[in-house]
Amino acid sequence: MIGYHIDQVLRFHLRCYQLIGMHGLPLSSDVYPRQKSKLLNLWAGCLLTGFSGVVYMCLTSDDDFLYQGDNFSYFNDAMKFGFAEMAILSIYWETLSSQRVHLACFWQLYEALAATFKATPSVRTLRQQLLQHWRFLLIFYGTLLLELALLCVYVLMQEISRHLLLFWITFQPFVLVVHLRNTQFVLHLDLLRQELLQLECELILLVEYSGFAKDSASFAGFDEYLRRRVREKQMIYERINEQCTCFTRGFSYSVLTVLLMIYIRITVDCYFFLYTTFNNIINLDYYLLFPAILQIPIFLYASQTCMQIVPRIAYQLHNIVTGCSPVSLQIQNFSLQILHEPVRIDCVGIVILDNHLLTQIAYAVCTYMIFTVQLMPKLSGAYL
Repeated sequence: MIGYHIDQVLRFHLRCYQLIGMHGLPLSSDVYPRQKSKLLNLWAGCLLTGFSGVVYMCLTSDDDFLYQGDNFSYFNDAMKFGFAEMAILSIYWETLSSQRVHLACFWQLYEALAATFKATPSVRTLRQQLLQHWRFLLIFYGTLLLELALLCVYVLMQEISRHLLLFWITFQPFVLVVHLRNTQFVLHLDLLRQELLQLECELILLVEYSGFAKDSASFAGFDEYLRRRVREKQMIYERINEQCTCFTRGFSYSVLTVLLMIYIRITVDCYFFLYTTFNNIINLDYYLLFPAILQIPIFLYASQTCMQIVPRIAYQLHNIVTGCSPVSLQIQNFSLQILHEPVRIDCVGIVILDNHLLTQIAYAVCTYMIFTVQLMPKLSGAYL
């Protein structure tokens, strides 16, 4: 695969994802891209083997990796490790397989669109790059620092038993990897959002120019010029839509498993919060749930933001002032393309990733908590 040219901010963070085995593609600065790709795939395979070995050890060991107080709590801890293994398996399997084709195409299209928008990375200063990617940077460093800060506070304030020590030493790396994968989703979606916003801005300028030229500054061949410009925007949208397809295919299963792992952890830790409160057990590890609670809304917000721009693009398209039949036909063609090829971000074709999914997750957690509260007396140690 030929390396792609990106700015310094993106290059640095893609290097970070390479270090944790989530980005198996060489960058433009790599001298030997084929050898680098093989090394990245080997590193991802080693990480997958290591994480799977940890899960196997925790599920089969007689030590206190899982909570031994009652069978229900033991099952919940085992379920957390089980879904964590599913997430890890899908993450590194995609690094070894689908990223070679789909994500490579994504980044090549990103470079081509950057050239189309006249936003070549080499001509932007570092400050401009930071301002361009400020949403992703805020999410990446904000959630990571919050997680590390809460973990430090937990270690300082919580009386650590053998079970808590063994559990968090083995489980916390899974949590960090899954949360970093979620920020990787946000990175790609934020790039899509930037491109869609740029396309919308160019259509707004085209609308203003068409109105001005139609009234007082028209020239010979203006209609043909306008038709070509609309056609150019249509081709840009086609590339962005293809990028969206590459994203959904490149991260097809890991989106599902990452969301499931975070959801399972939220429900299980909510149960443990009620369990420890009911049994007067001093346990502060439910504070570590706060970063996980933020992860799903952050991802769904990034996804919905991209999809919400498309109707605005269609609205601006129909605001173009023209009385020429070829231009009207080109606008109609573009509009039909948007209708039949929308920017749709879904999870393996099962559900669209928007804010409606967030309400469904909240309903499911509340339902689980209601049953837990009703069964809590039977699940306490006094009744075992």
